[in-house]
Amino acid sequence: MHKKNFKSSEQLVKSINSSNKSSTSRMDYYNRILSSSCSTDMIFQRMISTINFKEVVPLPKNNSMFRFVIKCFNNTNNVILGPLKISSGITLTDLPSLSIPMSHYHLNKNNFVQDNFIHRISENETEPMKKFIERLRFIDSRMQMLISDYIRHIDESSPIYYMLKKNNVKFNQNWIFTGIINKGNNNTEYINIRYFKDSFKGKKKIGTNVYCGDDYLDEMADLLSRDTFCYINGNIYPLIKVNYIIINERIVNNIPMVNFTCKAYFVDINFIPNSIHCSTKRYNIYIYIFICL
Repeated sequence: MHKKNFKSSEQLVKSINSSNKSSTSRMDYYNRILSSSCSTDMIFQRMISTINFKEVVPLPKNNSMFRFVIKCFNNTNNVILGPLKISSGITLTDLPSLSIPMSHYHLNKNNFVQDNFIHRISENETEPMKKFIERLRFIDSRMQMLISDYIRHIDESSPIYYMLKKNNVKFNQNWIFTGIINKGNNNTEYINIRYFKDSFKGKKKIGTNVYCGDDYLDEMADLLSRDTFCYINGNIYPLIKVNYIIINERIVNNIPMVNFTCKAYFVDINFIPNSIHCSTKRYNIYIYIFICL
């Protein structure tokens, strides 16, 4: 039985599309975390050079899979990255020029819930976005180097030692890396940024805040919390934190391998006013990115 104030997915979509506007102070928080991670090239390089695996632990809901917990600055900080204007912070009025169009298909063709928004990289990005993408590539490269070094020096005390041994993984063979940037068909590259679907904040619908500027989009969070189909497209300011590398076994071309997937999550999903389009209609064309769990 539905609660009195329950809204259907169609009603949520209609409300989101009609209230697609913004009213500031979330920017203060963004500037504070960006200033210590990537506000200058020197600060960004220092962050990159201190990225490390704090620990490797089983996934809470699947003990056959593991994850590296990623930290930087002596395991005290999260790895944070976002587009910035040259040598300055950001304001609410800056967000449209620092945003990228992103799409989200909430269910895949097998009706499994998806937790990622995707952006197709083109040759038309602005200079701040080109810088952001370049830095994403640095992060992906750093992760691959850390994985290779971890494999090279692994011993039996590691929780993934026997997984790697079973699949004959060496530092340069039998493992693959799925980065924040991935290639789809025709070598087209996509940026994949995820949100936490499970809420760990009590009253919130999902584990990632959803904003339009400084306005919290409760109905969008509600829509993303559900297990029904919806399509969402909009310009989003891609402020991310790189939390984990997920480790699981895969068969690739009939060869058993271990896959390492670097997962970047939104600090907030912050939409640009008047850019959001939602629908509950299924389209004939889906964008498929092959991402491992």
